[in-house]
Parts: sequence; structure tokens; C-alpha cells
Amino acid sequence: MEYQKFIPEGWNDTKENFSLEQLEQAKKHGSIMQGFVSKCDENCNLQVHLGRDIIGIIPRNEVDSINYDDLGMTRPSICKNKVNQFVQFKVKEIYDENCLLLSRKEVRERSFGMG
Repeated sequence: MEYQKFIPEGWNDTKENFSLEQLEQAKKHGSIMQGFVSKCDENCNLQVHLGRDIIGIIPRNEVDSINYDDLGMTRPSICKNKVNQFVQFKVKEIYDENCLLLSRKEVRERSFGMG
């Protein structure tokens, strides 16, 4: 059975190993990419495996633009449910060769004309 993927969920189940150069180009062009969420930390930030030693962080406030609590933060259950799932994201910032800041929220807002 085939399931429809919803934005900003991943569009296929292929793990990719991106190079830092590919990620820099994605940031420069505002490209939408996808990655595999490997962990939700104690603060409900998501860790996305991007390449050999490259980890992308989707902060809790960048996980979703709809399912948030009274403080404007994504509900913890939404964050935890993304572990072991493919998600779409945009590269917001590159801190060093091993750590990037990502956003799912921007993908959803762009896709639905909210941003």
C-alpha cells in the first residue's frame, strides 16, 4: 500500500549523505531538502543525520507552524513522533562543518503561502 506524504514530511525513504558544499548551496538557494530524524533531545529539538559527521538541528520552535502550545512552542508529542521519520527542511544556518540549523516550519509556511 502506498501512502501520500504530506509537507513537510519526507517525500521518499532514502537516506542521503550530503556534503558540506551541497548544504551550503541549499542554504544559498533556499532549497528544500529531506533527512532522517535520528533523535529528539530532552528539549524536544530534533537531530537530523545529514552526512558522515554532519548533524542538523531543528529547534523545537522550528518543528511546526501549526501544532504549538500557549507559549508558541511545538507540542512535545509532535517532536517525539518525528523520530525515525523522514522530514523536509531548509538550511537556515551553518555553524561549522558538523552542525547546521534547520527549519521544517519554513517549508510548511512556504508550501502553504503562510510566510
